[in-house]
Amino acid sequence: MRHCFQKKSKRGSETPKEDMDIIRDRLKVATEKAKELQNEKERLQRR
Repeated sequence: MRHCFQKKSKRGSETPKEDMDIIRDRLKVATEKAKELQNEKERLQRR
């Protein structure tokens, strides 16, 4: 994941669109996984 934070832009400090797309996709997956884990935790606590 470290490569997401390395400077690659050729135009100032703007992050390239391709990198932002990767970051957004990974954030979406991580958020969904966190929700799944939270739901599983809550389900187990109800037992």
